[in-house]
Amino acid sequence: MLDLPIDIPEAIQLATMIGVFGAGLYILNYFLLQIGVIRGNGVLYPVLVIVAAGCVMISMAEEFNLAGAIIQMAYIAISVIGLLRGYLSRHLVRFSHPERQFISHHLESLKPHQARRLLNTASIREYKTGDILIEEGKITDFLGYVLSGQTTILKNGQVINTCGSDEILGELTFSLGLPATATVIATEPTTCLVFDNIRLSRLLRRNRHIDDALKAAHFRHARQKLLSSNKHTLRAQKQPAAA
Repeated sequence: MLDLPIDIPEAIQLATMIGVFGAGLYILNYFLLQIGVIRGNGVLYPVLVIVAAGCVMISMAEEFNLAGAIIQMAYIAISVIGLLRGYLSRHLVRFSHPERQFISHHLESLKPHQARRLLNTASIREYKTGDILIEEGKITDFLGYVLSGQTTILKNGQVINTCGSDEILGELTFSLGLPATATVIATEPTTCLVFDNIRLSRLLRRNRHIDDALKAAHFRHARQKLLSSNKHTLRAQKQPAAA
């Protein structure tokens, strides 16, 4: 037992020790949060808060303090609400088939509730043959994922690549405010998942993890698209030579 300088019953000493443990747990929990070991929106942080608050409440059994009790009960209630919200967001999130298609190809690193928040900024659009999705030289905020159909990419009027389903369009100029580097035309009826620039930019500013995941997807796809464009150009150059 804690050896206090005055004679105090063992029950009170035990309650004091539990309270000290709770206070230490509060400090440790906050320290781990600040150095990035645990996350505020994870499960561990609110669980440790509930345990710490419960310990401090027990320590007030002998000398009840209304203000302190209200604070601890508020911590417990808010943490329980956070855990419940996290559970519902992880287990009750639903996606349409096109959304699952996009997630499986580009956003597997995101948790379901994070992917849901991202996809809430997008809508499905239909394009007819000949529709221009992106026009070279013009500033555009178009960012889309091809669900079905076919598009052709032209630079200076020359075909440099084609993009079919599961391709991303506009990732190189999205949110940069720069003119498009090429023109994208639908060469057959095409369906795209198109993101709203304002809503998406606002979300990415507030959520670094979603931002990092989307940037990584853009980087991977831009690299693949560049390699594909180079192969397409080489084939086009060889064909006249062979003729």
